[in-house]
Amino acid sequence: VSAGMPELMFAQLLWIGCTLQIVQATCEEQTAGQSATTKCKTSMCNVLIGGTEAANKYCSQCATAAEYLIDGACVTEVGSSGCATPESSSDSTLAGTCKSCAANYFLYKGGCYNSKGDPGQAICTNAPAGVCDTPVSGYFIVPGAAKTDQSVAACGDAITGVTIGGNKKYVGVDGCTKCTKPGEIAEATSLTTAAATCTECTGTKIVKTVTASGKSVTSCIEPAECKDGFFVDTAANPNKCTACTDQHCLTCSAAEANKCSVCAEGYFVGAATGSEGPCVKCDATGSSGFVGVAGCTKCTRPNTSGASGTAICDECEAGKKPSEDKTKCNPCADTNCSFCDEQGACQKCSDGYTLEGGKCASSSTNKSGLSTGAIAGISVAVVVVVGGLVGFLCWWFVCRGKA
Repeated sequence: VSAGMPELMFAQLLWIGCTLQIVQATCEEQTAGQSATTKCKTSMCNVLIGGTEAANKYCSQCATAAEYLIDGACVTEVGSSGCATPESSSDSTLAGTCKSCAANYFLYKGGCYNSKGDPGQAICTNAPAGVCDTPVSGYFIVPGAAKTDQSVAACGDAITGVTIGGNKKYVGVDGCTKCTKPGEIAEATSLTTAAATCTECTGTKIVKTVTASGKSVTSCIEPAECKDGFFVDTAANPNKCTACTDQHCLTCSAAEANKCSVCAEGYFVGAATGSEGPCVKCDATGSSGFVGVAGCTKCTRPNTSGASGTAICDECEAGKKPSEDKTKCNPCADTNCSFCDEQGACQKCSDGYTLEGGKCASSSTNKSGLSTGAIAGISVAVVVVVGGLVGFLCWWFVCRGKA
């Protein structure tokens, strides 16, 4: 044997081994007229582990009920997996799957996966009693799962998830790549869902956290979608979409309460023009700083470069109108009036009305009290009558002349 032969044989064996691994990682479904032995049921090569390519697809149900789904492939021997097949193979939704696994194996998508080998260790690295207790990054432990349940789920599995006991459903978050497990659901009489808490998203997406009634819900969004009371926190690694501290703030640059640039209706930015500040209520009164106007419901920030100022009131509470300089809300009985003074006298009418004798009258009504429509109608009638009279007179005189 030449000196280079052992190295060549080793290289060939290594190539064959790699080829076998690739073949093993490729899921093969049964086709018409083909033997079902060691084949996956049609459309059941739907488990992705470690990537999105065809080589990362594994089986979730065998074509033959008598076979065992081990490490994503259909085999004829159960081996050390402890794959317990369903008692009734007549149930097509369960036939060809495992219902529990032995130590070091765990249930995942219908099969038993080895936590100490491929591809199982890409999901979970420890399952001492047939239940995963150490998930890999990108997966989370399913609370309350037994060896007859799927005990680990993908952070991005927001639809299927895992249902425990028929009414406790645990899911991931769409687009999530890293997460922490959800809290365990208390006893429930109807289907109740709990989602994992996402900490990192795929691609350019960032985590947005919304907190309401003491509960926080995460989602994965594009940075451009982080608005309306939220801001992109670039100080966080990775970046995240964080709520403005002031609940009345629509646009802020940081979590601090004085970092708001746009407030919700009924509030204004209490800061100099062009600066950020806290949101102040339009009717908040005080003796210093930025204050509102008593009775004001809609306002804009004052145009000032100083550290204090009064809001510009645009609308007041029912029964009141702003003064013409928009610094007060005064009682005003005329609903068609835009501004009233402190005595309740109208200073300016709404569009379409004119101020006459201290009251707002419709601009389409003349002094006689007749509308322009009525006047137009009368004018037409007069023209018709006059025209008829002229015609009659012409006929009369023409006929008389001939006579």
